[in-house]
Amino acid sequence: MVKQVSKRSIILLSLAAFVSLATGIGLKTYFFFNPAPETIRETIQHDEETGRINLLLVGLDEVPGESANRSDSIAFISIDIDDKVVRMLSLPRDTRVQIPDHGWQKLNHAYAYGGVDLLKSTLINYLGVPIPYHIIVNLHNFPELVDLIGGVTIDVPKRLRYTDRAGGLFIDIPAGEQLMDGKTALGYVRFRHDALGDIGRVERQQKFMMAVFKKIKEPGMITKVPELIRQSIRLVQTNLTLSQSIQLASYLKDLDPSRTVFRTLPGKSAYISGISYWLGELSTISEILSEKPLEPRDDEEDLEEDGSLEEEQQISELVSSIKVSISVLNGSGSGGIGRETASRLQTMGIDVVHIGNAKHYDYKYSNIRFPPGEENEKAAKALGTIAQIQDSLIIPDKTIRHVTIIIGHDHVNVLKRFDGSKTD
Repeated sequence: MVKQVSKRSIILLSLAAFVSLATGIGLKTYFFFNPAPETIRETIQHDEETGRINLLLVGLDEVPGESANRSDSIAFISIDIDDKVVRMLSLPRDTRVQIPDHGWQKLNHAYAYGGVDLLKSTLINYLGVPIPYHIIVNLHNFPELVDLIGGVTIDVPKRLRYTDRAGGLFIDIPAGEQLMDGKTALGYVRFRHDALGDIGRVERQQKFMMAVFKKIKEPGMITKVPELIRQSIRLVQTNLTLSQSIQLASYLKDLDPSRTVFRTLPGKSAYISGISYWLGELSTISEILSEKPLEPRDDEEDLEEDGSLEEEQQISELVSSIKVSISVLNGSGSGGIGRETASRLQTMGIDVVHIGNAKHYDYKYSNIRFPPGEENEKAAKALGTIAQIQDSLIIPDKTIRHVTIIIGHDHVNVLKRFDGSKTD
């Protein structure tokens, strides 16, 4: 089971390997290729309705002793040729879908039943979009690829630590900005042993991907082109021809990381006939696949305009003062609010140890409870300041183990405050 979980976390490697070509670092030698959108449409199959090129990225879960592999990590990539925007939609492996000739099943079963063709057919029906191309990833060489580009620099908001001696899994990554080698980066994208589970893991994968984008666009990477190409070929299987890959990569060689959109299929967990599924919100698919990337910001100008430099420093100090883990309870009854809150807190660098529902959903205002102890009281007050929760709603409670924030019906405003308090 540990091996399955560890491999699950590395779908971003597929994008890293592919984009290491697509961003153009590995293809500067093909500078004489500069195809226009019309030329690409003539040679690469695209969605006639939207003009986009769609691909399926698959990370296989190869378990020794088992004859059938399951697609343990799945992502849908849509490349907007006209606007030069790359969108990636991660699909939880437990997503409940109808697999042709197999009925309602978990999405990752499709590959085991019929390989990439059946998986693509399943997703074409589920997402309602054509998917002519696929990339299947060999995940074993992840550390080698990261080391080949000289590692990646990532700011880790909290310490990531997990040990499974039986499974040979040892992760211990300190908080702070650091240059990660391949082994450390592998642990970073594998880690899922906190309250956010797979959601937190996907966020880390996306952060890793952006670090890869930045690294492979450095001028010094040109000397590593031959080995990068060789490793990339060894890592992926695709039905894109070499000429199609070169042409597409040449077109995207100057793609700015700000022109990428990373999303996870929205939805909720549910048990059906005793089996845990992820029920995707299909009504959001069209909006996600049309989402505009954020415009690049001049952080210095924004800070001057908002007069927020001092405020940002204060928030950073408040976050740093929270030395204990936080529990998040949904007291509003609105679906997903607990996880949304936890996600924002962890993005800020605050450790979340538990997510759950409050005893009732009648909390008009969010409040914070804290167990005895000076550090707990200090953390509760700091969290209250960040969330702008009144002192009268920060209450000592001897019956609980962790500082607990209960999100009430004012959750929209509380989440906005957390969004405005991100320190990264």
